[in-house]
Amino acid sequence: MQHHYLFISSWTVGTSTDKLWEIADHIEDIDCWDNVVFEKVKQGHSADGIGDVFRCTFKTKMLFHLSIYLKVTDKRKPDQFTLEVEGPLAGTGTCFMKQSPDGRQTKLRCEWKVRLHHRGLRLMNPVMRPVYTWSHDKVMDEGVQGVAARLNAQVSQPHHETIVYR
Repeated sequence: MQHHYLFISSWTVGTSTDKLWEIADHIEDIDCWDNVVFEKVKQGHSADGIGDVFRCTFKTKMLFHLSIYLKVTDKRKPDQFTLEVEGPLAGTGTCFMKQSPDGRQTKLRCEWKVRLHHRGLRLMNPVMRPVYTWSHDKVMDEGVQGVAARLNAQVSQPHHETIVYR
């Protein structure tokens, strides 16, 4: 049986959306996210990066490595971008950005709608669900903390919500 996860995470980052887009437009150059490596494996046909495919390899909090493929499917500057996820997890991820009127802060909200595509992850799901959720939240927090540090920006405490459905 397939279980689907909706991971929702949000933060407020003390920077403009323009600065966040500088990083989002160059995923392969992100070097401030501990235990996560991005590699561009395919160039899309669009000058704005739509269609680009990246391999994202990360060491989970469960101490094993996981590689997924992220394809840029949509960019709507300055508000959002969407990635298609393939590999042991499959689905979509959308990041929404809303800048404060003074331009000093951006509310960042990421929604990952994924299913466990890997047989081993699915088999372990009934027991490991809380660990999957905890690991996801920690990896996302480390990414946002890394980006904020790179930009010399403050970041708020995260808010996480996970919905599991069939």
